[in-house]
Amino acid sequence: MKALDIDRRIIFIFVFLGVAIPLMVDFTLPIKPTPPVIAAYDAFEKVAAEKPGSTILLSFSYGASTAPEMQPMARAVLRHCFRLGFKVVAICLWPDGVGLAESVLAEVAEEMGKKEDVDYAFLGYKPGTIAVILNMGQDLHTAFPVDSKGVSLAQLPVTKNIHPLTDFSFVFDFAAGDSIEFWWIPYGQEKYRFPFAGGCTAVMAPDLFPFLQSGQMLGMLGGLAGAAEYETLIGHPGQATEGMRPQSVTHLIIIAFIILGNGMYFLSRRSSGQATG
Repeated sequence: MKALDIDRRIIFIFVFLGVAIPLMVDFTLPIKPTPPVIAAYDAFEKVAAEKPGSTILLSFSYGASTAPEMQPMARAVLRHCFRLGFKVVAICLWPDGVGLAESVLAEVAEEMGKKEDVDYAFLGYKPGTIAVILNMGQDLHTAFPVDSKGVSLAQLPVTKNIHPLTDFSFVFDFAAGDSIEFWWIPYGQEKYRFPFAGGCTAVMAPDLFPFLQSGQMLGMLGGLAGAAEYETLIGHPGQATEGMRPQSVTHLIIIAFIILGNGMYFLSRRSSGQATG
């Protein structure tokens, strides 16, 4: 059949249009939050209800290559934390995550009227990964004596009373690598037993479901879709929700071509069988 010999450039054109048109035309698609994302949202809400004004730890373990997935996620989670009245302490366990963490903290803090050193603190990057987590488990002030500007943690209102990791009411890791399953869970959550959840790139999400089932993670945001679902839950559509439009339309186009290709294949087999008969 001639339809089986379709020029691949036609497919590329459809995919291009599937990305370009949704970026230029504003329309909404339904976003239904999944159980892991709802669980992460509920975990934050539970902490806010039981321990108002708590201090939480956000760990930024990603770089520029995964920023399109992770930055919208970080914005959504940070908005939720500030809205719930949490004090936020942020750290980096990846060296190339410092600039990304600083920008998202400053952006959301300005948007929500929060002040650095009072409502949040950024401690910067510390090399050592597992060693840093173990050190923080004993005393945050030993692992990070000063913040990113060189000010002693003992002088900062948001950190002066925080010492072991268990002083944090919640820990959340934004991961683009193996920081959740190989750093935070075995050497942090499993050892010190603090409430823990995380966000990751879409390709990593399937590997983390066992930790949800074991209860070591209270919730999980997976990729841009997870970030969009979280934006839906907090009622603040943002970059992730916008990004889901071209992604969803492109997926529909690919599915349509798969169905078309398989349909034409089976019709051609039927036609050839009748001709042989």
